[in-house]
Amino acid sequence: MSQALSIIIVDDMQFSRAVMRSGLLKLGYEDIRLAASGEEVLRMTAERYADVIIADWVMPSMNGLELLETIRREDQKRDWYTAFILFTAKDEQHAMLEAFRRGVDDYLIKPADPDELAARVYGAGRVAALNNGLLQTSNALRAANRELLESNLIDNLTGLGNRRYLEQRLQSMLRYAHEREGAVCTVLLAIDHFRQINDEYGRDCGDEVLASVALRLRNSVRPTDVVARYGGDTFAVAALHADPSHISNQQVERLVQTVSAPAYHTDNGDVSLSASLGANIYRHGAICTPLSNILHNAEQNLTAARQTGRSRAVSS
Repeated sequence: MSQALSIIIVDDMQFSRAVMRSGLLKLGYEDIRLAASGEEVLRMTAERYADVIIADWVMPSMNGLELLETIRREDQKRDWYTAFILFTAKDEQHAMLEAFRRGVDDYLIKPADPDELAARVYGAGRVAALNNGLLQTSNALRAANRELLESNLIDNLTGLGNRRYLEQRLQSMLRYAHEREGAVCTVLLAIDHFRQINDEYGRDCGDEVLASVALRLRNSVRPTDVVARYGGDTFAVAALHADPSHISNQQVERLVQTVSAPAYHTDNGDVSLSASLGANIYRHGAICTPLSNILHNAEQNLTAARQTGRSRAVSS
């Protein structure tokens, strides 16, 4: 079974390169490039990135650590992370602490044991995948923020999208679910008795609480979900799910608990609050209703939740 991982092996000894390549092929890896020098690796990565580089420590012209430092600089320019495994002889082990300080991810001792090779490369692949996933998410968020600022779709207090932004994104989600598949969950969440917080602690503290609620909401949902300030003390969350069964009342109700506890730390002391929630769920196959109806249904459910007391959730 092939494994989708791009690997470069660099060693000035041809036999050593061939042995390691043979071991990786037996493990199911297919995308394996061989290089005889650090300079050759740099030419390869300029053409196509690698997920993992396995480099000999001692090489003429450019040694393994020098190559590592260059790769790290290049990765920074291209928003990429290359996992780096250093291939060492036993008498070089004493210097490995310095290698880790300089950014190496792992190491192998010559000659590499097949099981150790499998474990190290698998681990390095996971490190690369995790870091590159984080980089992609970060880049997507930066791009989204630029889009918000350029289109006047951002709420200045919380840094979230505003209602106009929510409506644009929600319209796209509903169109996708109607024409293709999936379901869209639209949530309106309001802080209970927010006016009392302003009266007791002051408006500056109230603004601080709103910003903190926004951050807590953003951190509690998926990066692809939309979180917006709907207006005043009310926030919105819109989520597109490819599988409608992934939406549940428990999942929606959990947002109430996320916002309500623990207390919020402010300059005026800890502030405890509760929240009420109204949700509307549109599923593929249902009659496509206008966006205004979706939001109206969510607003009605929010009103019903607030009328029944604190920390309530109503969905339909």
